[in-house]
Amino acid sequence: MSFQRITYFFLGILLFVGCKRDIHPGVVPPDPEVIEKDKLPIPAGFTNDLGSIKINTIANANQPGEELPALIRDISGNSASYCHPDVEYFPAGFNGYKYWMVFTPYFGIIGSDRTASLYENPTVVVSNDGKEWITPAGLINPIQRRPALEDSFIQKDGNPNQGYWSDVDWNFNGQEFELYYRGCFFSSKILKKWGAKSENNSRKLNEEAERVVVRQTSKNGINWTPLELVYNSNEPASFQDNHILSPTFVRNSTHVTSYEVDFSPTYKAPIMTNILSRSSTNGLDFTPYRNSKKVEFINKPWLEFNKGYSTWHLQGSYIDGYYFLCLAIGNVDRFTSDMNYLAYSKDGLHFRVFEKPLASSNVYRSSVFPKTSTSKNIEFGAVIGYKSGAFGFREFTISKQVLEDGLK
Repeated sequence: MSFQRITYFFLGILLFVGCKRDIHPGVVPPDPEVIEKDKLPIPAGFTNDLGSIKINTIANANQPGEELPALIRDISGNSASYCHPDVEYFPAGFNGYKYWMVFTPYFGIIGSDRTASLYENPTVVVSNDGKEWITPAGLINPIQRRPALEDSFIQKDGNPNQGYWSDVDWNFNGQEFELYYRGCFFSSKILKKWGAKSENNSRKLNEEAERVVVRQTSKNGINWTPLELVYNSNEPASFQDNHILSPTFVRNSTHVTSYEVDFSPTYKAPIMTNILSRSSTNGLDFTPYRNSKKVEFINKPWLEFNKGYSTWHLQGSYIDGYYFLCLAIGNVDRFTSDMNYLAYSKDGLHFRVFEKPLASSNVYRSSVFPKTSTSKNIEFGAVIGYKSGAFGFREFTISKQVLEDGLK
């Protein structure tokens, strides 16, 4: 009898371990117990826009080969229709400009319905003051257009679901821009046609998937390489048909770390999202989701405003051994966000959040980017994305001692 009990005991342990490894990503394991800490001091400029950003450019919803005037919109000035900003800053300038930004046209005069997604294409603009932006000479925006309906994903009923791009994100690796973005409802046929004729694509573009993450690179910001598939929403890369939402890619000296919001509308409401972290040495082959790691937050100040709030979008950066995430927080059951918070970490997994939000209402994904640093401070710029379609510009400096003290 005692032998049987011992056997059942060890079988129970094995069953527990096995189940624990396969926790459904829609089930949020509890974070470590929150440790009471003093609130982080808020630097000057952290919560205040210096002004509204003006971008002189157009949004084009035409499929390749067409130029229908009705699908080309001027989104300059009062017609601001901007979303998903990400900025790279060059103190000495790059190709004539200090600020390089990628974004997608959305909100504003374009709207936010399904038709508006046709305009949600990667768009590159430049500036020397962070407030006035133009399309760099030689570049035609958007750098990638949406597919034709017949080139979109075929649903189970045999009808195509119109494809579109979203969630742009980039970094500069010292030699070239690495631009990542998400595609929804693209056929593998059109991805093969538009993509690079590479070993990577030959290996990965062999199945249909509802969603994909792709990469393009550029050495000058003007001329871009063809698409490379990074990963899709199929097993084993992702939990099947996951939205692989708002992926952001952070490069340090040895590898690329990606973060994404683990989201599916099939998760039990109210949905409390996870942030998953993957790793890559070449920027194309990332760990599959079952080997990804879950980001842990030391504190979640947004829960003081609404117990049902969670992460909807995010944007990451890295400098001097610190990882930063700009979080768009809100009611994800409604497919949106309302607040922006800034979080930071030294290991890329355990993040402390500034208790004061960058913005407390009417905001979507925003971008916080390092400009310069010294042994004592990091100077940041920020582009705050409002759901009105406007962008606001900010600057602030954070003491490294404040960052260190906040992690003790």
